[in-house]
Amino acid sequence: MIKEKTVGEMVVNDGRVATVFNKFGLDFCCNGHQTLEAACASKGINLQEIVDDIELLMKNDSNPDRSFNDMSLDKLIEHIYDKHHQYIYKNCPAISKFINKVANVHGKNHPETVEIAKMFDELQLELEQHLFKEEHILFPYVKGMVLEDKCPGSFVNGPISVMMEEHDNAGRILEVLRRISNNYKPPKDACNTFRAAYVNLQALEEDLHMHIHLENNILFPKAIELENSLLENV
Repeated sequence: MIKEKTVGEMVVNDGRVATVFNKFGLDFCCNGHQTLEAACASKGINLQEIVDDIELLMKNDSNPDRSFNDMSLDKLIEHIYDKHHQYIYKNCPAISKFINKVANVHGKNHPETVEIAKMFDELQLELEQHLFKEEHILFPYVKGMVLEDKCPGSFVNGPISVMMEEHDNAGRILEVLRRISNNYKPPKDACNTFRAAYVNLQALEEDLHMHIHLENNILFPKAIELENSLLENV
């Protein structure tokens, strides 16, 4: 039954399901191990409503999107870098500018914006450090295993554990941002900058969810499997 499948597995098997989960604010990346039923219960979300949306999605287009799961690891890494790392580099500075301007102008009447600015600055710093480690340590190692069909020893579990811990922390910050921003709904007196800040925050959340999903639920397990396979053949 669909409710017994894990949310991570569901997006691996059909990437389009991510649009439904994002609509309901359901975490399929850091908590991808949860069943759909458990994930809905933890968020107080109506299970049947999500099931109905997924079934409607399948009815309108019966061809699942498994493109990421079918990619080679080196191509998946290239996609993550080109699509998701570049998104962060391009958009985070602008979002920070929006958020801090909103906090400075509206912080007195909307104190939550001050907390949002503080949390976002923390998230941005963590992401910068995280991407550096992926690009200079983990990604080159995994691509080396793929291209050279060998590995120097048991290594990949260490950096992957660190990356997943950092993903969890980013996920917690995203949850706080969503909660204190009232699901990114600006107040009635919000100016255009205020509204733009929330729109861009939500877009970043959706991009990060897919980014973390691709790593936690596809790249990392396959990298561990590849290294184990290469070590067995030494």
